[in-house]
Amino acid sequence: MIVYGVKFSPYVLKVLVALEEKGLAYTLEPPAPALHPLGKMPVLRDGDVVVPDSSVICAYLDRKHPTPALYPEEPAELARALFLEEYGDARMAEGWGEVVLERIVKPQMLGQPTDEKRLAELQQHVREIWMGSPHSAGGHPIPCVLDHLEAQVAPDRDTLLPRFGIADIAVGAHLGWLDAGGLAIDAQRWPHVARFAEAVRKRPSFAAVLGG
Repeated sequence: MIVYGVKFSPYVLKVLVALEEKGLAYTLEPPAPALHPLGKMPVLRDGDVVVPDSSVICAYLDRKHPTPALYPEEPAELARALFLEEYGDARMAEGWGEVVLERIVKPQMLGQPTDEKRLAELQQHVREIWMGSPHSAGGHPIPCVLDHLEAQVAPDRDTLLPRFGIADIAVGAHLGWLDAGGLAIDAQRWPHVARFAEAVRKRPSFAAVLGG
């Protein structure tokens, strides 16, 4: 199998970890935007089959290689896993692309200076989403990301659901935005999330991708 993308992307990391969890051989090649209808990454090539989008790829892998399963069988647990996967891919990713562009891509890859004022504004925006008191589009108070995740991790385990799976992979991958964006988890305020983040980093599948 070939994965097109860069593991710096949480979406690519999500797919690579899924492949590691299933013990499947793969190669990582540069992004191939022509293979994705939206010009994005990752894209998986499995023989003649081309699959875009991290969530679609993970579902495809789980159907074709069902052991070990990444998605729960029980309907309520499946619903929770799917929501947490979407929460990672949508809510946790919100606003981070611009932060990484200013903080890393421009100075390290494009040879351009960081707009420090703009970066500070962008970091404040994502800090509010992750650690502040955000509101929905309709103006209703909603939990910040770390408050929501803190409520999802049980005190007696290091996984979001009883068995490690897609929810942990997706959320764990998107926790990487914090390091890339220059923010950190306050372990006193969010001890469960801090413990979960540490456990994810040490899991062999994540360690294989991040350390390779």
